[in-house]
Amino acid sequence: MALISPAYSLEALKLKAPESLIQTQVKVRIPKNRHPDPVISNLIRRHGLKVNIVGALLGANGQEDGWFDLAIEGRAATLYEALLDLVELDADLWFNTEANDGS
Repeated sequence: MALISPAYSLEALKLKAPESLIQTQVKVRIPKNRHPDPVISNLIRRHGLKVNIVGALLGANGQEDGWFDLAIEGRAATLYEALLDLVELDADLWFNTEANDGS
């Protein structure tokens, strides 16, 4: 089961105005069985998010989980749906900072 850190919950995103611009930073653990999947690319393509990979730790052999430190920007409702997609992939999420309105 995926873990979502208590530092900033998905529920807090859900409470934001759906069209508000959100910027947040989140660490994501991608399970090793998802290495063949274009997980980060799908966040951008499916949800139209602006994603910057701030850091990453990946084993070339695919024997370990992958870790990404992502800076993500998008509309609150879209960001919420995208992060739910990650949870459905059994990814763990750790929010580094509270999401901020992009104004």
